[in-house]
Amino acid sequence: MLGRMMVSALALTGVAYAQEAPPAAAPATSERVVPTSTSADRVIYEAAQFAQFNPQTALDMVNQIPGFSLDGGENRRGFSGAVGNVLIDGVRPSTKSQGVGGILSRIPANQVVRLEVLRGAAVAGDASGQSTLLNVVRTESAGSGVYEGGFELTSRGVPAPRGELSYSGRNGSVEYSLAGSIFSQYRDLPGWRLFYDEVGGETYTGRADTPSPRDYREGSITGSLAFPLWGGRLSTNAQVNASRFHADNDYYFFDAFDIPDGALLQDYEERNRGYEFGVNYDRDIGPWSLGLIGLINRSRYESDENDVFLNGASAFDGDFLQDIEQQAGESIARISLSRSIGEHQRIEFGGEAAFNSLEQRLDLEGSFAPPSFDNANVLVEENRSELFASHTWRPNTQWSIETRLNWETSTLTFTGDSNQTVDLSFWKPSVQITRTFAGNNQLRFRVYRDVSQLDFGDFVSAAATADAIISGGNPDLVPQTDWRYELGADLHFPGGAALGLTLTRHQISDVTDVVYIPAAGYDAPGNLGDGEATSLDVNFSTPVPHIEGARLTVQGYLWDTEVTDPLTNRSRIFSYRPESQIEVNFRQDLPDLRFAWSLSFFKQGEIQAYRFNEIDTSEEGPWVDLTFETTALPYGIKLTAVAANILDGTVYRDRRFFNEDGDPGPGYVNLGRNGINTSRDYRQREFARAPWFILQLSGTF
Repeated sequence: MLGRMMVSALALTGVAYAQEAPPAAAPATSERVVPTSTSADRVIYEAAQFAQFNPQTALDMVNQIPGFSLDGGENRRGFSGAVGNVLIDGVRPSTKSQGVGGILSRIPANQVVRLEVLRGAAVAGDASGQSTLLNVVRTESAGSGVYEGGFELTSRGVPAPRGELSYSGRNGSVEYSLAGSIFSQYRDLPGWRLFYDEVGGETYTGRADTPSPRDYREGSITGSLAFPLWGGRLSTNAQVNASRFHADNDYYFFDAFDIPDGALLQDYEERNRGYEFGVNYDRDIGPWSLGLIGLINRSRYESDENDVFLNGASAFDGDFLQDIEQQAGESIARISLSRSIGEHQRIEFGGEAAFNSLEQRLDLEGSFAPPSFDNANVLVEENRSELFASHTWRPNTQWSIETRLNWETSTLTFTGDSNQTVDLSFWKPSVQITRTFAGNNQLRFRVYRDVSQLDFGDFVSAAATADAIISGGNPDLVPQTDWRYELGADLHFPGGAALGLTLTRHQISDVTDVVYIPAAGYDAPGNLGDGEATSLDVNFSTPVPHIEGARLTVQGYLWDTEVTDPLTNRSRIFSYRPESQIEVNFRQDLPDLRFAWSLSFFKQGEIQAYRFNEIDTSEEGPWVDLTFETTALPYGIKLTAVAANILDGTVYRDRRFFNEDGDPGPGYVNLGRNGINTSRDYRQREFARAPWFILQLSGTF
């Protein structure tokens, strides 16, 4: 049992059972949440701290923790790095598709004994590489459930239903859960486009109206089962899901004199369905703790695009049909062994093997169908393995030092339009030093090498009709590698304020960006060479003076990136990397009235993409939502009302083209972005109704 408790303390594979004696609870206040117990590597909040907020789920409680942010992990292949920062009873859920927020929303608040924010030595060696983890410790409840149902009302005047029903509990040493959910949106996003031509792209040549009715629906069923097995414990997770998106992306064109100049009538539909099954087995073998993880994902994606082109007289001018089918799979097996060496050291080593695949089939038809292009029909397969070892040393209660070494190797095989094999291997060392001071504050310094995980969608091509481009695939793309020098702080102040900071310097090789492939004649994801970046992540939470029960939370980041553009030979920022993002939330809880309200603000900086003959700039928002909640209803039912997008946020896009309309005669050379700006396509969209309204009821049983 000692080995299992130690593994839990290090947030690796053990189980922190609720029957272990919790620390004494501190009195809760009506205005702030403060830790009931702290140590060098964990900050503990008892469930009683959150009673003033009348929580119904573990997610309601987690959202009140000062200075902590849920992180679902990156969309990576394999298990490590994609599993988020949440543990349930010391065990990481063996799932990648359910999301940490969804998992927490299915745990009733009455099953939560305490929440533990783990850091420093308590997360050293963790597979995710997260600087902090949240451990939800549950009681041995006989069983309880959570329900939620409501609708969203937008411009169509037709309610879009949503809801979730879940039940979980324990029967002795057996744990179980079952949940089902549905979600839908009916949101029209109409707008307009303005076209400019000539030198500088400033001569108005026409416009397009783009009414865009769209709807989205999804549903899922999830379940879990855990029980003792062969001296250890087996935990399983499963999910089946399906979704559908449909849009009528019609474009009505007018010339500079506002005379109809044609139309593109586009009917577009996407369908996704898939399943996931994961198992996690852990047990003690003498002084060692063994952890085994297995995970299987399978998905099928289909899209159908039907385009009809009309001339200025609204007569048929041509058509285009594109059907895409993708089948993707991921299979993962992971093993780890860990043990303590004396009172101050711990080692872990293990390995992970995975098989990933993506097969795309694309059919083009119609009089306006583009000629065939590379990498439209291709099968991509990858065999990947990784070995890792870590050592954690805590010379005293203030300091901890973690060293880690990973080695990853993989073989990519392309069959179909491309036929080639690519072998890759990388060393990934890491050293982190953590210092705790003034009781509840912590500084950390980390140096490590990160290897980005390839998105298999970057290997396959498809036509983007409305943008008049080929979204190219590139089998020569290799992972971006990044030496990172990271300084982080986790600071807690008197009165309940908390600040988290992470400042990182990135030295990057093989920057993943957009490159032009002359042989294929299109732009595609590719590698530019060396680059550098500096990033700052901030999470600040504080009670608001003189306002009862009020709290202000600010989260965001800043990125300063630089890479040499191979086309212009000048420095520029990375494509598709926003330079800033900020999210501000003001919330006031009035426990005596069983009422709360909040105002949230979200804004992301502009995003730019640098294609061969185009600079594509887009920006959205700001998005501002106003929310009201009350639990002053019979049986503890909570009513939530949301007025979403109250400032009528806008979606902008500005495409500037270079040398596109040059003379194709003798001596003509398309210099791409080295040439002159010859035309411009400016777009603006706003939701047809602002704000739109969401109303839902939720409770426990």
